[in-house]
Amino acid sequence: MGGPVKVIIWASPRTCSTALLKCLSSLPNAKVFDELYSIAFLLGPDRLDQRPTGEEPQASQARQGKGFAFPSSICTYEWIKETLQQDYPGEQVIISKEIVYCLNQKYDCLPEGYRHVFLLRHPSKVFPSWKKLTYEVSKQFSTEVPETLDEFIFDQQPPHLLPPGMSFKEAYDLYQYVKEKKLDVDPVIIDADDLVQNPAAIVSAMCAKLGIQYTESLLTWDKGTDIVDTWTVGIAFKNIIQHSEAYKNFRNSTSFRRPELEKQATARPVESRVTPDIERCVSFSMPFYQQMYEQRLQFDKI
Repeated sequence: MGGPVKVIIWASPRTCSTALLKCLSSLPNAKVFDELYSIAFLLGPDRLDQRPTGEEPQASQARQGKGFAFPSSICTYEWIKETLQQDYPGEQVIISKEIVYCLNQKYDCLPEGYRHVFLLRHPSKVFPSWKKLTYEVSKQFSTEVPETLDEFIFDQQPPHLLPPGMSFKEAYDLYQYVKEKKLDVDPVIIDADDLVQNPAAIVSAMCAKLGIQYTESLLTWDKGTDIVDTWTVGIAFKNIIQHSEAYKNFRNSTSFRRPELEKQATARPVESRVTPDIERCVSFSMPFYQQMYEQRLQFDKI
């Protein structure tokens, strides 16, 4: 018999990625990791912004069952690779959900033996929400943030807040690398709007392509954050998931929430009005998004 199915979900921000991880966490004998590369990129010893990060919140319980809330101080890129490549006896599925640009093009720190899933969403929906989240988090840690959201020019933020490729180019480049180097000859691309509009079709098709057994029970889950106690996740991020306003919908969710929006191609942002910085971000990102979108898992191919 072969070993466990190993999967990395590479997400752009604001693409329902944590909900997808919550969905897959109920798979039997699953080991789950959440945003290891994000901790390395933002808070760990290899972080892009080397200014002091401030005092990290204390974990109420560092280990609980399968879970491990780890301190940022141990989270180097090499530690991530070693952690993801470890043997986990008894586990049938290993799942790691990551924000794609936080790999920071350190392709030599990718673990071996993983299937790769890319989760994306139309840029006109990503950037207003991402800007708002970044603004709210930045105000908590800095006194230099403008008074209003409109004064916060998103595409002028430093690279640890908005990477040069705005996440979409980083996703496209990694997708090409994974295929060219044969790390995964058939990576899966999922659009978040397809996922929330027809979760049964998308999740079942994804599981079939990855060799994971699908059941309808994956489509619903318990309200709250108890499942996070079973994840390997940074202490700082666990605290955000459990208490941040940005994760309120995640904490309250019991299934994928289907938005009442227009079709993907014409839908406009609902989180805030479109400002020039958002228009620039969308314009830059669209070619990379469109090339990947054309390769996505589609309803008529399921």
